[in-house]
Parts: sequence; C-alpha cells; structure tokens
Amino acid sequence: MSSDRDTLFLARSRALSTVLDQLFRLQDRVRFVQTRQRQRDTIPDELVEVDRDHREKVEAVSRIRQRLAAAQVEHRRAEAELDDQREKLKKYQGQLRNVQSSREYSAVLNEIDGVEKLVRATEEKVLSLEEEIEGGQKELSEREERLPRETEEHEEKLKDWRAEQQSINQELAAAEEEIRNLDAAIPPRERAEFHRLLDRKSGLAVVRVVDKSCSACHVKVRPAALQILKSGNELVYCDSCKRILYYDEQGS
Repeated sequence: MSSDRDTLFLARSRALSTVLDQLFRLQDRVRFVQTRQRQRDTIPDELVEVDRDHREKVEAVSRIRQRLAAAQVEHRRAEAELDDQREKLKKYQGQLRNVQSSREYSAVLNEIDGVEKLVRATEEKVLSLEEEIEGGQKELSEREERLPRETEEHEEKLKDWRAEQQSINQELAAAEEEIRNLDAAIPPRERAEFHRLLDRKSGLAVVRVVDKSCSACHVKVRPAALQILKSGNELVYCDSCKRILYYDEQGS
C-alpha cells in the first residue's frame, strides 16, 4: 500500500514539475514573441530619416490629389454659378428694353450692376481655380513620375531590414505554434492562473528561485515553501510578489 502511495506521489510530482516546466517555457515564448514583434515593427535608428523622407513624398502626392480633387469640384460649382449669373444678367438686360418708366429703368440698372459685379468676381474665381488645377496637375504629374524610382531607392536602402523582418516573422511563426501547443497541454486551472498573473504582473508570472530567493522581488523563500517547491507537489507562490515560483536545480 505504501509503495502504491509513493508511486502515486512521484507520478504527481513529476507531472507538476512538467506543468511548471511548461509554464516557464510558455512564459519564455510569450516574452520572446513580444520582444521580437517590437524589433520587427521598430525601424532602426539609421533608417528613420530615410523612411520619414519617403513617407513625406508619398503623403505629398496624396495631399496634392486631394487638393486637386477639391479644386475641380469647386471649379465645377463656380462654373455653374457663373452660368446662372450670366442667365440672370441676360434676363435683366431683356427687361431693360421693356421698361416703361425711369424708376423701373433705374431699378433694372441697379440689378444689372449687381449681377455684373457677381459675374466678374465669379470669373476671377473660375480663372484662379483653373490656374490652381493646372499647377496641381503639373506638380502631381512630376511627383507621380518620380515616385516609383524614389520608392525603389527607398526599398533598396531598407532591403536588409526587410530581410530581417522576414526572418523574425519565421521565428514568430514557430514560437506562436509552440505557444499554442503549450497552452493546449497545460491543465485548465494552471493555464488560467498563469494568464491571470501574466496580465497582472507585467508579463512575468513565473519566476526562478535563485539563492533561495524570488528572482523578481528578491524576498527569501520560506524553508517550508522551498521544500514543497522542490518536491513538486503543488504550485508555490512568492509570499511577497505572489508570482509562481519555479525551482530549477541547475539554475537555483
């Protein structure tokens, strides 16, 4: 009977040690992914200016297109207004020939004068918009002609970094697959507790015991707790920072 209990105890200890090993490895892979993602997504200092310069050129083309489109809409609107004003002017000029009193004549002249001022102002606006559209089209054409070559030069300067990004993506794919496998292998209760601590403890849920102390907060682990930890019989938490303790004979 005693032998059976010993066998069960050893099996449970080995299983728990395996869970702790899995938790520690899972944390290592999660932190690895976070670090490598930052490295992949952060442009190197020596390329920041190169990338900023090219991004400004691309954005300039976009701004010119937007400004040109807005000017073309405004030009069409101004031309429509000008047509309406000219029609109104014709109407008043026609009325002028049919007035029968000096008072009516004076009133129609005032209307004509007002509309003529609107026509002149709108004509100037149309002309100004045409000049803006012509200048915008010219600038856009020049920039669009240069942009493919500038983009090619930009990508050539970033070639080594792009290659490194691809290499990191391959590392991430392997690490993320390992994370999924580990997550699936860890019992639900321990997995839930690990992720809870990972969120609350700045990505550090499982910590090594080094020189009989928690390596995160450096508080000494109680001898009794250390003994339980070494036996692998249950999860042991740091009394101070409440993280899961991990005892590795080689590292501890």
